[in-house]
Amino acid sequence: MRNVELKGKETSMKRRLQRVAKFENLSKAYLSSYRHGTPAFIRMLPTDRCNLNCTYCWQRENDSTDMSISSFCTYLDKAKDLKVGLMTFLGGEPMIWPPLYEALTFCTERHVMTDMTTNGTLLTESSIESLGKSGLDYLNISVDGVQATAITSKTSIFRPGLMGALKEARKENHMHTRINSVIYKNNFEEILTLIEFAKKWDIQISLGFIVPPLKPEYRSEKDIYFSVNDEPLLTEIVSGILEKKKAGYPIVDPESYFENIFRFVRREKFWDCNYPTRYGWINVSPSGHIRSCTKKMDKLDFHFLDLGPTSLSKLRSILKEKVETCNIDCYSNCAYDSYFYTHNKGEMLKKVMGRLKPLKPK
Repeated sequence: MRNVELKGKETSMKRRLQRVAKFENLSKAYLSSYRHGTPAFIRMLPTDRCNLNCTYCWQRENDSTDMSISSFCTYLDKAKDLKVGLMTFLGGEPMIWPPLYEALTFCTERHVMTDMTTNGTLLTESSIESLGKSGLDYLNISVDGVQATAITSKTSIFRPGLMGALKEARKENHMHTRINSVIYKNNFEEILTLIEFAKKWDIQISLGFIVPPLKPEYRSEKDIYFSVNDEPLLTEIVSGILEKKKAGYPIVDPESYFENIFRFVRREKFWDCNYPTRYGWINVSPSGHIRSCTKKMDKLDFHFLDLGPTSLSKLRSILKEKVETCNIDCYSNCAYDSYFYTHNKGEMLKKVMGRLKPLKPK
């Protein structure tokens, strides 16, 4: 029994030391970004495949070739050369990529902080434990309601035993959880339920308004998008969210994101996407080519392995040109939040510290 306790303490200490090393590496990444313009963050998209078909989704490439683990290791080496501090795993659905746990372990061994967004369909007590043991630092679970609908079936967080497993992963492996939810015209009651759920379990929740795909042929015929004709409904939604946020509910998005939705539907230009800046993410597609945005299935004439000071400068120039044409059509909360928090460092610090605190016991 004593040996088991000692082993448990050794594992816990190892996790703590790994986390300290990751934060140290992230600090160096920020410093390198400030001094040399290197990317502090990258988004790794090892697969474009997904096991869901949500109506509002921008991505329509389900037949892509996945990234191999050997290619990933090469990209991880390159990321270290570029002084990257945080790697986010996206898709598609990253949990259908077979080498995921191996890739996360490699990142942990190289002291690169990791973040992953999943639709949650493959989350089980066992997979959550494996994610934690692999060293995943932040788990973002996309949840749009309590019950599956014709629009979305992302409801995993309500499965029995899941929150208990997430609490255990937080306690044993320091893996933090956040809920990501999409607000569309007909799901605000579900959103309110999710906000209460987040408050109950003391986990952060990020709320983003639905954004129509840039390509008209990808837009749903269902009445789910907001327009200027929906301002009375939007007023109700915004008022409800801000009331909860001011009451201390763990909504991470800034108040201005919700307040400015009216300007977006009126097609005003009032914010700047961070992609062209040193704060912007570098998106690495399954082939290793750079994707201008995770909401676009494009492939730029840049390969991640070829990035250096000159090519990074050229890439950001191209991204700046692209943002000029698409920014007004996008109100992604992850992009807006990045813009807001890089211009409001104090608020960013509050957000980070809020995510680091432990779950309250239930």
